[in-house]
Amino acid sequence: MTTRPPKPPRATALPTRAAVKTFLAQSPDSVALRDIARAFNIGPDDKKALRGLVRSLQHEGEIDRAGRKSFTETNRLPENTLVEVTGIDRDGEALARPVIWEGTGRPPIIFMAAERAGQAALAPGARVLARLRQIGPDKYEGRTLKRLTEQAGSIVGVYHPTAHGGRIEPTDRRQKAEWVVPVGETMGALADEIVRAEPLPGKAFGPKPARITERLGLVTDARSVSLIAIATHGIPMDFSDAALTQAARAKPTPLGKRTDLRATPLITIDGADARDFDDAVFAEPAPGGHRLIVAIADVAHYVRPGTALDKAARARGNSCYFPDRVVPMLPEALSNGWCSLKPGEDRGCLFVEMLIDHAGRKQSHRFGRGLMRSAARKTYEQVQAEHDTDAIAHGSLYAAFTALKAARDARGTLDLDLPERKVVIGPDGQVQSIAPRPRLNSHRLIEEFMILANVCAAE
Repeated sequence: MTTRPPKPPRATALPTRAAVKTFLAQSPDSVALRDIARAFNIGPDDKKALRGLVRSLQHEGEIDRAGRKSFTETNRLPENTLVEVTGIDRDGEALARPVIWEGTGRPPIIFMAAERAGQAALAPGARVLARLRQIGPDKYEGRTLKRLTEQAGSIVGVYHPTAHGGRIEPTDRRQKAEWVVPVGETMGALADEIVRAEPLPGKAFGPKPARITERLGLVTDARSVSLIAIATHGIPMDFSDAALTQAARAKPTPLGKRTDLRATPLITIDGADARDFDDAVFAEPAPGGHRLIVAIADVAHYVRPGTALDKAARARGNSCYFPDRVVPMLPEALSNGWCSLKPGEDRGCLFVEMLIDHAGRKQSHRFGRGLMRSAARKTYEQVQAEHDTDAIAHGSLYAAFTALKAARDARGTLDLDLPERKVVIGPDGQVQSIAPRPRLNSHRLIEEFMILANVCAAE
């Protein structure tokens, strides 16, 4: 007859908070309440108290919940996590961070293991599903389970010829290692030329090979700074033939069922260096207050869902402005053409008409599609100078602005008046000066109008 081993003596007290935290930190995986009870020999009568202790640790942020009934040490990453490569260390190995980080402090460092033989090396910007193993405080080792993004074009650097092809010195300082370019993969690049390249399959250890896919110009050219930024962040500069053809075929917006605003003297107010004009404003006195109109170019009339233009715009998200160039979201035929509110030319628009009282409180609003004709293209400096010289000039705009500002002050809203700086580029492409832009009431006027328009859209 076999005898059962004696049960371990029952614990006389609950474990300390520090003991529970240490137990979770030393556990390779998340643990359930029953695992904690078993580890500390907690009997059934004390499980309720243990549950309360664990929940208090969770509510105070000392530990994290991992699923319905499991817990883990705070800030621990799941075993399978989506990560993004952020750089290359001096040994040529990829460093990554979690794409989603909801913990406290800086996200942990993930040292990615070498890729399988024949697989291209991971480059900055690549996103992969990785299996993680904790190797220290805030440090993990990761192994690729699945690549989620293409890496072509993710290496940007300065090319240096060598006897066996060349090497690329990355412009991104997060990349500590250089890439080697085999003979036949240099694309004829010259010394000190900025290039874009894609990783090639290579050995698990040693220098990482790459193929040059684009030559961007000499590093000595002052305009190379914007090219480096564009290439590093993968901002598309070229449009597909289908998108260009669709933009070229665009025609004027017909009046149709739109509200005819061509007799309303809407004006655009932008910086002197603005390349396009996509919003306009108007104000006039109204019974008990002011009538305001904010109109924007009706881009949706030309960019229909699923079309080549829609796909091009979605890939960019927005236009990108640099001191010496702009990378538009749409081809120039639209961005500087039919979607730019040029003076004296009919343009389709979306508008919101708003009524406010003398205290700046909104009384009503309505949205619509219209056809407008900008009365003038003004700069912030022009509008301010004209109003300062003659208070009647743009008087209705400033009266409405004064009311809106009074309402803002009455609400006690936060007013961040941070200086914006302008980079002045000379004819030779060199930076001539960097100076603060003047902050005028004409700037604040446009801001107040746009904030009110967005409030109406939100409502």
